[in-house]
Amino acid sequence: MIKLTRPFILSLITILILSACSFTGTEATSQVPQQIVLPTATLSPVIIELTVLADTSVPFTTVGQTVKYTYNIKNIGTASTTGPVTVPGATCPAVNTIGNLNDTLDVSETIACNSTYTITQTDLDKGSVMIVTTANVNGINSNQVTTTVNTAAPVILKLTKTASPTTYDRVGQTITYTYVITNSGAATLGPAQFTVTDSGLIAPVNCGEATLTLASNLTVTCSATYTVTQADMTAASVATAATAAGGGVAPSQPASATITKSAASNPANLTAGSTITHKVVEGEWLWQIARCYGADPAKVVSANPQLANPAEISPNTTVTVPNIGSAGKIYGPPCVGTHTVQTGDTWASIALKYNADANVLQMVNKNTMAVGTVLKVPLNSASTTTTGSVIPVTGTTSTCVDLVRSFRLVGANASPTHFNICGFTDATGKTKILTINISQLPADVPVNALSQNITVLLETSTPLTETSSLIVGDINYDGNDDFRIVRNVPAGPNIPYLYYIYDPSTRQFIYSAAYENITSPEFPGNSEIRSQWRDGAAKWGISTYTVSNNTPRLTKQEIWQASSATQATHTVTLFNADGTSQVTVNEVVPLPAQ
Repeated sequence: MIKLTRPFILSLITILILSACSFTGTEATSQVPQQIVLPTATLSPVIIELTVLADTSVPFTTVGQTVKYTYNIKNIGTASTTGPVTVPGATCPAVNTIGNLNDTLDVSETIACNSTYTITQTDLDKGSVMIVTTANVNGINSNQVTTTVNTAAPVILKLTKTASPTTYDRVGQTITYTYVITNSGAATLGPAQFTVTDSGLIAPVNCGEATLTLASNLTVTCSATYTVTQADMTAASVATAATAAGGGVAPSQPASATITKSAASNPANLTAGSTITHKVVEGEWLWQIARCYGADPAKVVSANPQLANPAEISPNTTVTVPNIGSAGKIYGPPCVGTHTVQTGDTWASIALKYNADANVLQMVNKNTMAVGTVLKVPLNSASTTTTGSVIPVTGTTSTCVDLVRSFRLVGANASPTHFNICGFTDATGKTKILTINISQLPADVPVNALSQNITVLLETSTPLTETSSLIVGDINYDGNDDFRIVRNVPAGPNIPYLYYIYDPSTRQFIYSAAYENITSPEFPGNSEIRSQWRDGAAKWGISTYTVSNNTPRLTKQEIWQASSATQATHTVTLFNADGTSQVTVNEVVPLPAQ
């Protein structure tokens, strides 16, 4: 019994184990996660492309200007779509007005929308206007486009101001202010009169001609002189501001220049007030030697009676220079230098380079400045003055005369004005004018009386006592009298003059070479000067100049030229401001009486 029981038990256990493992049933479920598949998105067959154009054909510089925008919306997809077409802030036409005129925006069709934008001050300050745009067609958005339009603040006139010299050391010293006006806008300005108003000057300064046209980025330059006052001597520096105006636009921003007081220099280390001797070197002349030592030229002439002609001194001659430093700085030798003229040089630029007086520089070189010419340069003459009364020149033939002329100024009654002229007669009988002292007596002009001393070397065949040797009149038609003195009296009507123009800003007479070609002038009015001249026995004429901004310009020339004993060719030529000319009359006429 025992053997049968044990196998039975083992079989029963086997059956139970096989039943638990389900070898006879369904397979067990897998534990690996199943993959989730998402549906693929379908691309729209309609694709909208946006391009934006801004009209920048004009510069945007002013509040209130309008920027025009054009929005081009194009279907670059593969299927058509209906409208509407919209762009924020823009006006768009209906779809059926473009392309094939149906109600859909077909493939490759483009529709244009438009809008405008008004410039604000904020846009000018920022320097640009930026918009971000998206178009929409039937609910489908285009690409996003950013459009930037540049703006500029309306700065039109710019002004720069410089001073020469930049230091001062005495009352009466002259400072030259130079002004450069620039049209920094895009539009051409003028024709107009451009002016500079300077807080340091009495009257505005005209820049360029009254009919000047100033294109974009072009400049016009002018200058004025400032005279150091006693008040300036008590200050460490003087700063004056100026503004430019003209052309119908807003004035420029102020431009200033500062001059600084400095101690009087004495490079030669000589004692002011002393008398020295100077050996003349090649190229020097007596008046420049006087300036070189800061002495009064008239007194230097008086101190050298041994000179037969003070205007003509030879190298190695010894001259006496008294009271040095009494009329300016003591610089000492060299007194005269040279300069070879380069392209672009002007009398003013050369004078500035050598601290020279531009008027003296121009006169001593006979107003000739061709490129390559070697000029005599009166070194350091810009910072010298010849103030004080004029004394007679010593010598048996020297003399001084006092010519009184009635002188008119704007806003004042005509007053007696003294022109004290000193000169001498040389061995050939010719008159040499050395100095002209201009003054008004306090009894005649209690306030702001004229006072100026001019040193000039002028040879004339007219005696100093001759009434016509000095003529007062308004030469430049500004309402103030000027004066001219005879240079010589040649045969015929070709009488040349030395012209001095009154500058109301400094109350001084300024030598002007611009008028020197005008001989035997007449002043008929209308800002015109008529100049009579003769070129030999058979040719004569009248040249007409028009004065603008203190500068005479040849505008008409009438010529008669004898062609026989009884006939002459008569021509009239008109000259334009741009340098062109045209002959308006060309005829043969009976020989006129002369």
